Amino acid sequence: MLNTSEPETCNPALPAVSSPAVQERLQHIDALRAIAALLVVCTHVSETFYSLSPQTESTRWLFDVSHGWDFGRIGVVAFFFISGFVIPFSARPGLPRAGWDFAIKRLFRIFPAYWLSVPAGALACYWLWGKEFTATDFLVNLTLMQDLVGVQPAIGLYWTLLVELTFYAICLVFLVTGNIRKYSRIAAFSGGLALVVLVWLIAYGRGRALFSFNITLWLVHLSIMSMGTLFRAWYDGELESRVARAGFYGLIAFYLVGFPVVSTFFAGLPWRHTVPYSIGISLVLLGTTILRIRNPVMTWLGQISYSIYLFHPIVFYPVLWLLYQLPVDSWWRTRHLIVYLGFNTAITIAIAAIVYTVVEKPSIQLGRRVAKAITRRSVSTRPVYEPD
Repeated sequence: MLNTSEPETCNPALPAVSSPAVQERLQHIDALRAIAALLVVCTHVSETFYSLSPQTESTRWLFDVSHGWDFGRIGVVAFFFISGFVIPFSARPGLPRAGWDFAIKRLFRIFPAYWLSVPAGALACYWLWGKEFTATDFLVNLTLMQDLVGVQPAIGLYWTLLVELTFYAICLVFLVTGNIRKYSRIAAFSGGLALVVLVWLIAYGRGRALFSFNITLWLVHLSIMSMGTLFRAWYDGELESRVARAGFYGLIAFYLVGFPVVSTFFAGLPWRHTVPYSIGISLVLLGTTILRIRNPVMTWLGQISYSIYLFHPIVFYPVLWLLYQLPVDSWWRTRHLIVYLGFNTAITIAIAAIVYTVVEKPSIQLGRRVAKAITRRSVSTRPVYEPD
């Protein structure tokens, strides 16, 4: 959900400067973020608008495809995998107060746009529809801890941001303990989570759930994000440890084949709950190695993908509300589902561009200044990748 647009080298202890060659090398990561965000938008808009009228429902094939293959889940998994590919490499273990440097930049990256989305989401998803969203709900949502304390989210997709924040915390622990570049330990962590998932699936297939499926998915997501870190080390030629390489290859095999096969044929889970995980991972693997997209439009969409992801419900729910005020047979409620998808996507991109320019980008820059003031880092001319 968070974009990548600045260069890096393999040395995390050096401050960032402009490096067009390295920046160009990672443009395809932004393109993948754009694809992931658009997959999520496609799923949410199609499942919301296909029943707008009998005429629209007659064109529901777009909903059937996106829902059947769960485009949204594919997009979220791709986001998580890319976060693992990018986020740990923004840490600089060689700096004084490296933990503060990492934490401050991450918090300034995720929260300002999120805070803006909370009141907008409360209005679009609750107040506009006459649904209750209390002051307590609002205040708890500002902390991003609503799911942990049983408070309704302003927007349903906020759970993914809590997963993201948890991964930041895990990266911070690895950083302050000196393990952020010890890939064998990261492989052990990711593999350990995958092993727990496998045990859960086997137990569930035998009629015994060790804990809830939601907890299992949390473990899957964090394992996939950590696997993304191993993939980045492999991608950069730094995965030298045999243990780390074996762990990485084993994890790839598990999530591409083992997880969907065991969960579907042994545990009896719906295939659309697990197969999209292998598709999302495959999308990133192919998009970083074989089918690299370096298109300026896709790069730009990737840069604003966090706001696309955050604000698309804030666009389509009010549009839906307005349409529901019209007769069911009116021209505005009887269009092809693609029309509603295109209209909502266009408005979402326009709003996301504004939010990125007015909120995200200034917040990123402010976070860097605050981090620099606290860590008093030295200046160097060697580039380091510092993701937005």
